[in-house]
Amino acid sequence: MIALFSLRSVHEELAQEGPDVTQGTSTGRILVFLGYSGTPVVFGIISYVLARPVLDASDAVANASVVRLEPLLLWATFAISVASCSTIAAQTGIVRSRLGAFLGSGFGRVLPLSVVPTTAVVFALVLLLLLLAYTDSVLAGAPVASDSALSGAIGSFQAFAVGTVAFPVAAGFSNRIRDLSQRGFTRALLLMEIGELPVLVGLVQAFLAVGSL
Repeated sequence: MIALFSLRSVHEELAQEGPDVTQGTSTGRILVFLGYSGTPVVFGIISYVLARPVLDASDAVANASVVRLEPLLLWATFAISVASCSTIAAQTGIVRSRLGAFLGSGFGRVLPLSVVPTTAVVFALVLLLLLLAYTDSVLAGAPVASDSALSGAIGSFQAFAVGTVAFPVAAGFSNRIRDLSQRGFTRALLLMEIGELPVLVGLVQAFLAVGSL
């Protein structure tokens, strides 16, 4: 909602500058932005639906092994939340800074820039699925990992969460390139891809840590 209000305020500012500024633009493209920026919300609902049975089962069992998993589940939830906020913040920052182009002829260049941060929530959902699979095995009677392994997994989720913050930072640097001609677009897109490197590092670290439990 904050993102939409932010875009609306910028659109009103563009309209106040005169009809020539908004001529030939399509406000329907805001629906496109709403579609892919709503991905973190949709994934959050999916995560809740998938995790709810596991959490209910863990509450019913409540043995020592399950209790040891609670901090890991908590930090995994934190990582998904940070990834979602970072994704929406980066996407909104890009579209807000280039709203005139997004609604006009530059749509085809602004859209790829704003979609790149979506990978953060995709990776977060993958990690959650792996963690829920491991939790299911523990509930089925499999031995829980050692404290050191659990601590390592918690640290990997924390690293992943911190890594996703790189997307809003990368978006800020990318927005400094105002000319989205062939060379300018390549530079702006490269900055967004550089912002994805910490996310990939966090993904690999968390993937290996959860896989070793």
